[in-house]
Amino acid sequence: MGKCIISGDFVDLGTITSRSEDANYPDGNVEDLWHLKRQYRANDTTTNDWLLKFDFGAAKSVVGLFLNDVNFNEVTIQGNAADAWGAPAYSSGATAISLDERVSRYKIYLPITGFNLQWMRIFIPATAASVGSYKDKWMVGTVVPLDSVTTLTRNINFPYQRGAEKSYEDIALPHGGFERVGLGNDLKWVGEMTFGRRDEPDEAELWTVNRYNIENPLIIYENLGDNSKAYLCLRDDDYRGELVASGVVVGNTIKFKELI
Repeated sequence: MGKCIISGDFVDLGTITSRSEDANYPDGNVEDLWHLKRQYRANDTTTNDWLLKFDFGAAKSVVGLFLNDVNFNEVTIQGNAADAWGAPAYSSGATAISLDERVSRYKIYLPITGFNLQWMRIFIPATAASVGSYKDKWMVGTVVPLDSVTTLTRNINFPYQRGAEKSYEDIALPHGGFERVGLGNDLKWVGEMTFGRRDEPDEAELWTVNRYNIENPLIIYENLGDNSKAYLCLRDDDYRGELVASGVVVGNTIKFKELI
C-alpha cells in the first residue's frame, strides 16, 4: 500500500493534435478541467496507432499523468524530443485501464519516471478494446500531466470516508411540499481525508498542499493498489495543524469533491 499522492502542479498541454476528430467533440476539450463531459472523440476505434499528441513547446518534466473518463482498456504513453516516433525516447508500455466502480468511469493515474521531453503521445495498443457505454469512437474526457507531486511521508488517517454523489435540486412548491429534480446522471466522488498525528517536519507537505489556490483543481490519487482511484477535484477546506507536543502536530480533516 502506497502513500496518498496530491498535486496541483499541472503541465500545460501546449499544442494539441489528434489523429482523427469528431468536429462536435474537438481535441481541445481534453484540457477543459471544469467540464468533463465535453470530451474529445475520434472518428474511429483504430488500434495500434496514436490518438492524441501534445507539443509542450519545450522539454517539460512530467512525473505523473491522469487520464479521466476514457473508453479504452489499455494505453501506452510515449514521449520524444521531436515529432518523429520511430523509436520514442519514452514509452510506458501497454498499461491496463480499469473501471472505477464508485463513479462508473474508466480512468488511470500513471506515475512517470525520467520524462523531460517536448512531445507526448497517447497511443492505443493493438490489444486495446472499447469499454463502457459509448463504444462507437475513441473518447477522452481530460488529460492532466503533472510537473510535481506531493507524496505524503505519513499517510492519511484511517478510517477514510469516501463516496459518490449525484447532484439534485429541491424545488419548493406553493402548498409547502417540494419536488426533487436531478441535475444530470453523472456521479462525482467526494472524500474526507484526515491528516492526523505526524512529526512537525512532515507537516511541510501539507503546507505545500494548502498553498495551492483553493479555487484551482487538484489531483488526488489514493495509491492503495488501484490506479483508477484518482480524482480531479477541489478542496473545500484549508489545512490546520494543532501542535500537541514539541515537534508533534495533529492535522484536521479536509473535504474534497470531484469536478465533472
